Amino acid sequence: MTPLNILKLLGMSRLSLYITLFLCLLIFDVSNGQENWDLVKDKKEIQVYTRTNTISSFKEFKAVTEIKATVNDFLAVIYDIEGLPDWGYNIKESRLLDRPDEYIQTYYAVAKAPWPYKNRDGVYKNIISWDPKKKELLVKIEMPEGVMSLNDSYVRMDGYGYWKIREQNDNLIQVTFQMQVDPGGSIKAWMANMFVSDSPFFTLQGLREAITLEKYQDKDFEILKN
Repeated sequence: MTPLNILKLLGMSRLSLYITLFLCLLIFDVSNGQENWDLVKDKKEIQVYTRTNTISSFKEFKAVTEIKATVNDFLAVIYDIEGLPDWGYNIKESRLLDRPDEYIQTYYAVAKAPWPYKNRDGVYKNIISWDPKKKELLVKIEMPEGVMSLNDSYVRMDGYGYWKIREQNDNLIQVTFQMQVDPGGSIKAWMANMFVSDSPFFTLQGLREAITLEKYQDKDFEILKN
């Protein structure tokens, strides 16, 4: 049987076959690129990785560390939007826009940018889920458009990412912070990529200090009871 007869039996044209093969190769290429991380900083028990992808010329980052705390402690920090400038790297201001329940929240934040660039702002949406079998908390980060009007004083950022918190034991968590960010405006990718490791490194440093504060201790959340 010839290849053409096989295609006829499968009900596929040559064009359909080529498209199918292309999609398979594309999926293979993307899946192979998922873990092509380069370790760019390993300091103070924080490992920072970066990688390039086909989506953006701005590098994606991932930072990992362990913190002496509980998942409850982390949630208490994440829910305290007004406290974000105390530990989030270069965060100038932040305010909660909406939190209908413990599974979702939307907030606005302004980040400082170096002179001569304008400060950056963004709307962030957290979708929060808890896996009791894995003892793992996932906080997805989206930056939806159209929630707030643009402010001429700032440049609106775009991006996506997540926090992943895995319970190691009663008072130790593994924290993974991963994001792909486009700072917008005229900032060149090569320049932003030079400093891409700063944000996750100093953010995790700040988190490690903030999570010990008394206001975040002994909190109880329904989402962790499922």
